[in-house]
Amino acid sequence: MSSTSPQALVPFLPENAPFTAEQRAYLNGLLAGIFSGSPASLPMPAESAAPARPLTILFGSQTGNAETLAKQTAKKAKAQGFAAEVFDMEAYPTERLPNEQNLLIITSTYGEGDPPDNAEELHSFLLSDEAPKLEKVRYSVLGLGDSNYPDFNQCAKEFDSRLAELGAERLHNGVYCDVEFDDDFEEWLSGTLSKANEGEAPATNSAMQSLPAPTEAEEAPGYSRKNPFAGKLLKNHVLNKEGSAKEIRHVEICLNGSGLEYEAGDALGVVPVNCKALVEEILSATGFTGEEPVANPEGGEVALYEALSKFYDITNISKIFLANLAPFANHQKLNELLADGSGDIDDYMAGRQIIDALIEFPGQWETTMDFIGMFKKLAPRLYSISSSPKAHPGHVHLTVGAVRYETHGRSRKGVASTFLADLEEGGEVRVYVQPNKHFKPPVNPNTPMIMVGPGTGIAPFRAFLEERMSTKAPGKNWLFFGDQKSEFDFIYEPQLKLMQGENCLTRLDLAFSRDTAEKVYVQHRMLEQAEELFAWLEEGAHFYVCGDASRMAKDVDAALHEVIAKAGGMSYEDATAYVEKLRKEKRYVRDVY
Repeated sequence: MSSTSPQALVPFLPENAPFTAEQRAYLNGLLAGIFSGSPASLPMPAESAAPARPLTILFGSQTGNAETLAKQTAKKAKAQGFAAEVFDMEAYPTERLPNEQNLLIITSTYGEGDPPDNAEELHSFLLSDEAPKLEKVRYSVLGLGDSNYPDFNQCAKEFDSRLAELGAERLHNGVYCDVEFDDDFEEWLSGTLSKANEGEAPATNSAMQSLPAPTEAEEAPGYSRKNPFAGKLLKNHVLNKEGSAKEIRHVEICLNGSGLEYEAGDALGVVPVNCKALVEEILSATGFTGEEPVANPEGGEVALYEALSKFYDITNISKIFLANLAPFANHQKLNELLADGSGDIDDYMAGRQIIDALIEFPGQWETTMDFIGMFKKLAPRLYSISSSPKAHPGHVHLTVGAVRYETHGRSRKGVASTFLADLEEGGEVRVYVQPNKHFKPPVNPNTPMIMVGPGTGIAPFRAFLEERMSTKAPGKNWLFFGDQKSEFDFIYEPQLKLMQGENCLTRLDLAFSRDTAEKVYVQHRMLEQAEELFAWLEEGAHFYVCGDASRMAKDVDAALHEVIAKAGGMSYEDATAYVEKLRKEKRYVRDVY
């Protein structure tokens, strides 16, 4: 018989376990009681232990950023002793609303001020007459948006104002972030959690409930939006044939050695470099040499030329930029535009960029720090990945429409699209993966897919089809694709034809709008095939849309309702309910921008 005492065999939690000192003491006591066989001797938590404060976090997310921030919020809240819950807005039970104590809303805006797809139902409910009074609720809203768009953070602002109208009390003023949201998010979260900690703690009947949840392990270091990977450009060629009015490019980037992994349906973040000619024109217009030291938004100092090239948005004009320019320009027309309050300033900005304002309203800056302070940070751009990692291990493909046009007598370029289009093979591209877990091929390989993706909207569906072809998934696949002219703009035609021959692409319906006198779009092809399309939906097919949010996606949505009403013999109300059921079942999902 061993002389070792039973107590020596009792396991215990190490000092670095992810618990507070109080939690560790309690759990060590629990383990001691269990292994000593003396449950009666279990130490009880102190009666004075403060109960955990409830905190409910709702996110509305189109690309995944709001969801990521919601999870970070929960993690930090739990570390401070909150009983935090995170909900996808679509899955949130609205009957809970009147009894919430601390409610945080984190949402993006897309299209023309619209809520993200997963926020539509909650947004509509709150703005309706059915919404309950919320006098017991304390709340705060964080919005994610882009100030280059006129409906900047519109969805978040509507949530904020409506909650106040319903009687809820603001914990913290709403914060409406621009594309670079990290600092604003941290400030909002710190202020909000501090306010949520004030006031009486809720009563609880269980001492165990008062124990803060263990914090999650820190994310493993790696390449991310804050730390992009310098990938090598492998291929870059135009997909359109000569004679096309468009320039759609197929881009391949090497990810070997990065540790980055992606799935079909994810997006790739691209950190662009500004056009060299535009940087030089700005320096010429302002009189700077480019050698002057200025602040690097990522820390430290860099030469002005490098800062304008790599770190600041020198293209997109906004009211904020014009307001920042006004004190240094002191120009009567600019002052009048800013003071007018009418639509004149919007008319001025339409089709213009920062360089136009710098030339028309020349400024005088005492220091380059004053000058660079007018610009916001250059944001990465997200592109739907157009490859399956199963078909192209170590590589990632993009389908990029290069933006080039003329306005006000000047040639213009899209920042990221022409950076990629003009980059030579072998060049460096800083990238990261942006997961999109809601936009994926069906888990069941037998489930049919219906995909609507005109133009560059075909990108994720090329990835979906490659995925299914690589895994030999037996499910049927139907693609609606279109563009301007079949002779020039049938991108990926050889690959799609091959997929048809291999029975991977079951149906391919095409809509080339300028091949006929009357323009035909993908939504028209849907209506032509209403009976068959509805039959696929009845079989359990998933319906996907990718592309322009403001027009195409809305037209396709309207056509979907009409297809279901017509082929299903339903009223408009019943067809609407059918579509909503598809959304809730995650069988109708969109990747729109």
